[in-house]
Amino acid sequence: MPPSTVDPDGAPIPSLADHSRAGGVVERHVVVVGAGPAGLAATGEAQAAGARVLLLEERPVLGGRAVLVPGARGLTEGLMRGLGNAEVWRGSPVWGIAGRSLAVLRGQRIETITAAAVILATGAPEVMSQFPGWTLAGVFTLEAAWEALRAGRITAESGPAIVVARGEHAAMATRLAERGVAVTLVAPARPNGAPAALSVISTAPVEARGTGAVEQVVLDDGTTRPCRLLCIESPRVPSIDLARLAGCPCVYQPQLGGWVPRYDPMMALHGPTDGLFIAGDAAGVDTPRTAAESGRLAARAALRILGLLADPEMKIAEARERLEAAAQPLRHAARTALMLGVMPDDTVESWAPPADTVMCACEGVRLDTLREAAVGGAVTPDALAAQTRCGMGECRWRRCGAPVLRWLSGFLQVPVGRLPLPAVWPPVRPLPAATLARPDLASDMADG
Repeated sequence: MPPSTVDPDGAPIPSLADHSRAGGVVERHVVVVGAGPAGLAATGEAQAAGARVLLLEERPVLGGRAVLVPGARGLTEGLMRGLGNAEVWRGSPVWGIAGRSLAVLRGQRIETITAAAVILATGAPEVMSQFPGWTLAGVFTLEAAWEALRAGRITAESGPAIVVARGEHAAMATRLAERGVAVTLVAPARPNGAPAALSVISTAPVEARGTGAVEQVVLDDGTTRPCRLLCIESPRVPSIDLARLAGCPCVYQPQLGGWVPRYDPMMALHGPTDGLFIAGDAAGVDTPRTAAESGRLAARAALRILGLLADPEMKIAEARERLEAAAQPLRHAARTALMLGVMPDDTVESWAPPADTVMCACEGVRLDTLREAAVGGAVTPDALAAQTRCGMGECRWRRCGAPVLRWLSGFLQVPVGRLPLPAVWPPVRPLPAATLARPDLASDMADG
């Protein structure tokens, strides 16, 4: 079926017969941002339908979090085989979006890409809940620990290690023990099949101590243990910077991991620009299979508006059924309510770590500094940033944003969903100085 010549706004879709470039702008039918299960599934669907599709991934490897954590590698390997000859840019972070134009850092060069449809499959990284000592070297989220392990940066000499994890994530402790690391697992019970060398305790760490790097941890019963590697299963928070930069409104839905963009039953984002879609954990944290099925649905919805989907009603219905079958029930109910426009219940958080806890690792801002500023009237993230520089470092709120909002909710006794999110502006990822030689491109994204 030939592609439609009109996009969702009624404007002509540019000819994509070849890879021609004009003025540094690369054009595609569909651009997918993120190569986790959702992005891989979306790209495979678009490629199979004959769309000119480009997959963008900021890491050098495909698969996202699912390739790091056991249990989903078979899924991602199958999805990778489905990519066919789709165009893939690895190591290419997207740092800005205006309408359906994306600013991408490719090597030391900025590329501007336009598309008739854009699917944001930006995932949900683990964000560690702050506690005393969490910024010390050797303290990892489980996701970061898996990445370090697979890269060979963790060896038998890295221990002693303590792993705080439940369920399938306890596999990290087993893997460390198999590599000769002296490891202790903090869990309610000993996992089935755990090696004899694995020590299991139920008392959790509440503080990490050391000079520059973790050397010991304090457990919640007051005892201490030597530790050089502390791995903690941490909450996953949807990555929504690009959706927000595109003008999409967001709501706070704890069942889906926190703040998520608003989208319709076709995974199309609300906001000023048609043709933008969300998929995977960026739309709400769930299983890797659920992420893949939401990517499939988003791709089919995009292909339908491009006139590239045969039997669209049947295929859309099939994709929605597959998404429901893969999802966890409570999360599916929350996602369905969000799709239908139902506002989540108001939630007041009550999290209050010790006063000397570093809340912003980039700028070294402690909780007592935030509390002093809030008492003085700085009761929004942007006001706190102006007075304390919290959130103004390299990560731009990605590590401290969710925890600060949780604390601010309890401090003010205001539901998290009624607090304003920190302002977002491009670049949403750090840019090397060499790229600033083209300030016209950066200003175009800022003005967009």
